[in-house]
Amino acid sequence: MTFSTYPEKSIGYLYEVGVHGGIRRAADALGINPSVVSRQLSELERTLQLPLLERRGRNVVLTDVGKLLAEDYALTVQRRKQLERQLQDLRHMRGGSVNLRVGQGMVEEVVRHVISEFSLAYPAVFVNIQSGDMQTTLTLLAKGEVDMSVSFGPSAPPGLKCNSFRRGPICAIVPPNHPVAAFPVVTAEELTHHRLIVMSEDFGIQRYLNAIFKNEGLIFTPAYRCNLFTSAIALCQTGQGVAFMTPQTLKSIQFREQLVAVPIDHRIARESLCHLLRSNDHRMTPAANYLWRLLNSYFAGLP
Repeated sequence: MTFSTYPEKSIGYLYEVGVHGGIRRAADALGINPSVVSRQLSELERTLQLPLLERRGRNVVLTDVGKLLAEDYALTVQRRKQLERQLQDLRHMRGGSVNLRVGQGMVEEVVRHVISEFSLAYPAVFVNIQSGDMQTTLTLLAKGEVDMSVSFGPSAPPGLKCNSFRRGPICAIVPPNHPVAAFPVVTAEELTHHRLIVMSEDFGIQRYLNAIFKNEGLIFTPAYRCNLFTSAIALCQTGQGVAFMTPQTLKSIQFREQLVAVPIDHRIARESLCHLLRSNDHRMTPAANYLWRLLNSYFAGLP
């Protein structure tokens, strides 16, 4: 058997076992039965007549041969993804592409104030804008599948180039006739007496709120949990509860004049941060570098 005819699926399973440290965990990540992974790897070992796995305590690790195969597989996948991006550029007849991840609450703001200016300078560049959870964003940045991201949260993740900027206070967002609207500021304790609309744990705004309530020793019991800012705003506008965001984010919301932003009276809430992230190892195109500079200039210039 030549190397070109080696079973790629089995080598892919081997790679996942190396990443996750065990057959069962790899199978869970792949969404398949562990017996399928085990059977494929046993067949691969018989084909190669070389051991690929060895047990160390409770974990399974790759042998030197297994590592060679897994590393080659990872490089092959990376090359294919790069080729796919290049083909995408050609399909769109563009002069390159830029991949950007933006937190949901900042998409309209970034498009209005940054992307519009970028497109004037690079009209032929294909811009791919996505939103999603922080963990996926970090994974895509590390793999080089995303050039940069605009994220929101109390702390910047390690291992990436990061520029952080102030976003203003975390506020309770309510209709004008809501009891909280009468307060100049609102405490976390006062908020526990109202129906709260929160975001999923992957949102930076939710990490801020969790830290505030934990610091105050309060139990955070929401009435609604959403994974879209539009859902939270719709609930808030119809008087279903209290939503949370920064005044800067509220400015980008349609019909914002129907809502009131009341700052939360807590040190953690007084100055929130957004983070511009990129991988130190990822080589960016001139267009991507220009977009990075525009983003930094915009967020640095906010009051």
